[in-house]
Amino acid sequence: MGSRLTLVPLLLLGLSACAGPIETRVVSSGAGVPEAASILAEAPPNSEVAASAHKLVTGRLAERGFGQSPAGALQLHIAFAERDAAIAVRTRSGDQWADVSAAKPKKPLQSCADREMRLTVTLTRIADGTELYRGSAAEYHCKAQAANVLPSLVDAALADLAGPKGAYRTMRQGLE
Repeated sequence: MGSRLTLVPLLLLGLSACAGPIETRVVSSGAGVPEAASILAEAPPNSEVAASAHKLVTGRLAERGFGQSPAGALQLHIAFAERDAAIAVRTRSGDQWADVSAAKPKKPLQSCADREMRLTVTLTRIADGTELYRGSAAEYHCKAQAANVLPSLVDAALADLAGPKGAYRTMRQGLE
């Protein structure tokens, strides 16, 4: 009986090893879109993850009153990327380098390599090409799959739609 009781804490520790706080890095910019508007109706993308992201984003926008129309006033662009988090993404302007996304070191006792998942949503006014809103949300994950992460990324990327707040971080619980 005693040996079984010592296994319970070990099992619980093993199961909780990949669950924990997840940091979401959000960046939003533009004038914002404070009122619902029509979005140019376009065919959804072919890839499974892109189609899922498109469905989630258009669904969340529809909940806020944004409809799709062949003569929409706004064009919606959705981009999803997944990369090995140990690889840094940098940009260069002249002699200056800046991190778009820094490399993330592996945590001690971590069983798998982190991946960064990033979703960017852009709304552009078709009449003059003005980018009204750009919201990007990114998270590091070890075991979670895109299908499980997308709903949280969509909510974070659209959180500042009416009034962009720049760069900030939020925390949530979930599968790393």
